[in-house]
Amino acid sequence: MQKTAIIAEYNPFHNGHYYQAQTARQETGADAMIAIMSAQFTQRGEPASFDKWKRARAAVESGAIDLVVELPTKYGVQRADRFAMSAVSIAEQLRCQTLSFGSESGDVDAILHAAQSNVEETPLYKEALHQALQEGHSSAQASSRAFRTVYPSFDLTRPNNILAYHYAKAAKTIQLHTVKRLGADYHDTSLTDVMSATGIRAHYLETGEVRAVPASTEAMFQSQSMTHWELFWHVLQYKLRTLPLHTLSELVGIDTSLAPRLKRAGFETSFEHALTSVSTRRYTRTSIQRAFVSILLHWLKEEAPTRFDDVPYVRPLAFNDIGRVALRDVKQELPLIGKYDERLDFEARVTEAYRLPLHNDTLIEHRQRPQFISSK
Repeated sequence: MQKTAIIAEYNPFHNGHYYQAQTARQETGADAMIAIMSAQFTQRGEPASFDKWKRARAAVESGAIDLVVELPTKYGVQRADRFAMSAVSIAEQLRCQTLSFGSESGDVDAILHAAQSNVEETPLYKEALHQALQEGHSSAQASSRAFRTVYPSFDLTRPNNILAYHYAKAAKTIQLHTVKRLGADYHDTSLTDVMSATGIRAHYLETGEVRAVPASTEAMFQSQSMTHWELFWHVLQYKLRTLPLHTLSELVGIDTSLAPRLKRAGFETSFEHALTSVSTRRYTRTSIQRAFVSILLHWLKEEAPTRFDDVPYVRPLAFNDIGRVALRDVKQELPLIGKYDERLDFEARVTEAYRLPLHNDTLIEHRQRPQFISSK
């Protein structure tokens, strides 16, 4: 069985995602399209617009995706290289022959060449990295600037190119395929038939109108309000004000320099004001949002994974008839999770935090099962 994987967040699943999956299916000859999807919080440290079960269902109901499996929170709310390594490991455990992804370049050979160039091992890169860090840039920004110094032909500042590069670095057995990103860039909020997820969310919050999404995603918007950080502000504010500095410093993504800045942010009037007040060149908005996730979850450093190239289980969230065959194909050799067990204890904690402002009594981890969506 030919299986093509896509690493995604579907926040929410939109027309660009549909185009990417359909194009990938055609160009890779896939029998099954498998999405490895972030859970309740995204890689950039935002609460997902809708819970993972609804997003997984919308993707499968669109007809473009046959199976959605979870990228657990401990592996999904991470910097790009760790995120990529973890998701690729799941794709390879599922014996996917191909990994397809969107990129700004649309040139898989350029991505592979950049990944194989070992730029990070060169003295020039190390010197440029040190200089950028000395200038106060975050580690991610410093890495991109240093990379451009050594390898100017590949733009490692573009969001999808960054992930594509790290997918190529992480791939062991899987072949790479890329679809040139169609329509709006990640941060673009212009109104078109193919909008970015950022643009779709912003437009919905401003107008209440849903644009540039398949019918399955539109139905999701109609059945539930969209989730965003401001809904969590009062809970987060309480934790920021009351947790001691030494406790904050024990949480993932927070050092002793950042902890006092976060404490002061607890006295801001909104989440956005708090985020802006803490952000600097060293502490980017993305890294601060991931720190806020750690605070909300009380995610201790000792609970973080020690390695990211071997996610310990594979958990289906939604699938159709083709997806069921794809799972059956690897069932005997995979640590598949269908019903709740202790390996999901951390995810249960995540979902409990995620559902706090939603007043949704059904959104409880141990009550959930993989969703079968009939293809007929």
